[in-house]
Amino acid sequence: MSADPRLSDHERALYARQIRLPGVGEAGQLRLRDAKVLILGAGGLGSPVGLYLAAAGVGHLGIADPDKVEVSNLHRQIVHGFDTLGLPKTISAAEALGEINPGLKVALHPEGFTVENAAALVARYDLVVDGTDNFATRFLAADACVLGGRPLVHGSVLRDSGQVGVFLPKSGCYRCLYPAIPDAASVPTCADAGVFGATCGVIGSWMASEVIAILLGRRTAPRLLLVDVAAGSTRLLALSADPACPACGKAPSIRSLEKTAYAPPACPTPFPMSAAPLEITVEEASRLLAGPTPPVLIDVREPDEFAVCRIEGARLVPMNTVAARLAEIPQDRPVLVQCHHGGRSMKVTQFLRAKGFAQVSNLQGGIEAWSLRVDPKVPRY
Repeated sequence: MSADPRLSDHERALYARQIRLPGVGEAGQLRLRDAKVLILGAGGLGSPVGLYLAAAGVGHLGIADPDKVEVSNLHRQIVHGFDTLGLPKTISAAEALGEINPGLKVALHPEGFTVENAAALVARYDLVVDGTDNFATRFLAADACVLGGRPLVHGSVLRDSGQVGVFLPKSGCYRCLYPAIPDAASVPTCADAGVFGATCGVIGSWMASEVIAILLGRRTAPRLLLVDVAAGSTRLLALSADPACPACGKAPSIRSLEKTAYAPPACPTPFPMSAAPLEITVEEASRLLAGPTPPVLIDVREPDEFAVCRIEGARLVPMNTVAARLAEIPQDRPVLVQCHHGGRSMKVTQFLRAKGFAQVSNLQGGIEAWSLRVDPKVPRY
């Protein structure tokens, strides 16, 4: 609690429009000032969350993120700028939030949110906001909040859609919705599939609104909001606790945070892979494609990328459609998988191998390497 049980004249002036809202008032503003919120990830979602919580007068924010600011962050991670490139995101974010609210108290956790520190960090805060971009940390945050009895606000985005989840102690948790950590290769990331910065703003702002609603006592049940920015539509789902949930059910199997539980699951390999290398160079691919029995070349980029440039003979199967189009990919012939730089195609290669496609290889470096080292007539982008 703050040493001063009242708002100052400055605070009344700063939050005047908010204090007038029904259900807020001076008492509600004091609750926000005394609240302690932990933000996991100072990225595309953590940026708007942090900015709007600071602007709303939440008095204590913790920021956990082990990364540094990179150029590729700036189109969506609006808490950072060119002047903070190379700085730890925690420091960059703290500087920006201090400009919004000079009275804000910020605790930096540049080590990130890990199995080793999760329980202790959660215990220090009233609520946790998860804006991370990997399943292991999402499930770790969910389990730590269940064990620590803390509310969790979760958000995720992909392309031009996203979701916001609210999970409250003893009324349903993230694992009630998603019981097990999926294979990371089964779902594309923003780095693979792309995302609009404004979509992060929409989802992050909604996450901040849910945090404020919880702190003001306006949320009594878990919920999931699905947002499709392109379609201009939203869908609100009421959630309920699953009695069989491994985290919060009647007989939970998760009673502590164990490091092995949050390692990315390994893809089973039903067939030996010795007949086909995991990756091949563009020079070797060019030789094979020009041979008498060329491999099938699968391009897993998006249609707009395919329209810019392509390798002759490539079949377009965008990454997010691969699982539904397995029948189009032969299992009895060598297959090369290709994308822009090789990241997406490697994930698809590993996914296909796990599904029993024993002759699949990734094209190392993607079409970028192909243009640089094999065919300079292929446009680069």
